[in-house]
Amino acid sequence: MLTSWRIKNFKAWQDTGTIKLAPLTVFFGENSVGKSSLGQLLLALKQTVQSSTVTQPLDFGNAQSLIDLGGFAQNLHQGQLDKPLEFELHWQLAPTLKLKCMPEQAPIILDSLQLRVSFVADLTQQPQVDFICYKGLQKGEELLQVSYSASDKDTLLVQIRQHCERIPLAAKQRVKRFDQLPVTEDSAASWVHSLAAQTAHILTHLHSLAALRVAPKRRYIWQGDTPADVGRDGRSAVAAILAAGAEQRTLQVADELPEQSLQQAVAYWLKQIGVATDFSVQLVAQSIDNYCVVLKNHREASAANLMDVGFGISQLLPIIVQIFYAQPHSTVWLEQPEIHLHSHVQAGLADLLIAGVQAKQNHQARNVQIIVESHSEHFLNRLQRRIAEGVISHEDVALYFCSRNEEQETHIEALNVDTYGEISNWPTNLFGDEMTDIAARAMAAVRRKRQDNASGVDDV
Repeated sequence: MLTSWRIKNFKAWQDTGTIKLAPLTVFFGENSVGKSSLGQLLLALKQTVQSSTVTQPLDFGNAQSLIDLGGFAQNLHQGQLDKPLEFELHWQLAPTLKLKCMPEQAPIILDSLQLRVSFVADLTQQPQVDFICYKGLQKGEELLQVSYSASDKDTLLVQIRQHCERIPLAAKQRVKRFDQLPVTEDSAASWVHSLAAQTAHILTHLHSLAALRVAPKRRYIWQGDTPADVGRDGRSAVAAILAAGAEQRTLQVADELPEQSLQQAVAYWLKQIGVATDFSVQLVAQSIDNYCVVLKNHREASAANLMDVGFGISQLLPIIVQIFYAQPHSTVWLEQPEIHLHSHVQAGLADLLIAGVQAKQNHQARNVQIIVESHSEHFLNRLQRRIAEGVISHEDVALYFCSRNEEQETHIEALNVDTYGEISNWPTNLFGDEMTDIAARAMAAVRRKRQDNASGVDDV
């Protein structure tokens, strides 16, 4: 699970400060203040570690990539090429990492890692790694630090507990990827490369669902593939359901339920949220790889194809599938999941996401983390209610509000929510100035009634 995230000199953000991430983390805020860019850099890191042909230490992508952010220069805050782009990422390890760093000492066991990287622009305005630092911790105590600096290209600086040394690098080594430390001359120091493997692992298990999901289809082709996730636009949601069924995956998505298939879990939550009473993915007659999604949007309705019911269901389906399809210890980033959904369903999303972080598999917590960008007041109200009811602890929830300050710099503020679901530092205009609108409407009504009475117009 990701536990903290910080970025500097990236898009709208001069410096986010350290953002503590909980099992369920939600970012609220105005339009165009940088909420989406908090996740965009993470996706750029993911596509970099997954690239089979690394040409730059940080891959901003293209039209065929997971995400396309353009060039390095246009992603820097206010185009400041003279300042580095930096990030810090901290995450828990599952399972713990055992490293034999020094032959004469016992191995160290780490339960979390922190990675800090700084990029600078070269003469062609392309990113080059200026600094990499890994820190390994156990129960909050730092046991290991390994760092590389472009100003000292010949050695790695390694500190293990109180012991500090420099390890020579192999000749003509350069940093090919942001997470990979250069190759050392000492074969006994090969353990440093396992740190990059841990970074690749946590980023590979980061899944993102964009705000605009793909439109529903009447038929879906599935030929036995197992997608890594539902895709950025949710196009692989049906394939994920079928793949999970073929693998006989089961999970528990509510305390009152036994473990069940992913398809049953989806059907349960569509019913709980109130958008469908029946749901199934069925093989089309006389076909070997054509499937259709069939459901009823209320008890008395006839079964219908997904194409023939409300559009909102097709937008909700990938969210439910992704949350429960993700492997244990994954992170799911959802961009505005409430789009195209009725206010009642938006409130139900809070219950769904709580279930997502609390779901179990083989009687063990799945520990799936969910991070959300949202504009929904209904979602927040339900979440606050569930905290007050004790359904989820306030310690398992982190809430943030993004805005611009008087200097028009983007600012992020942690919302302090207590065990009763109350927010003590409610921001101005979190969801617009509702009370001003209510007061103005009342005053306008009074004036209109006075005018109508004066002109002899009867009340309607």
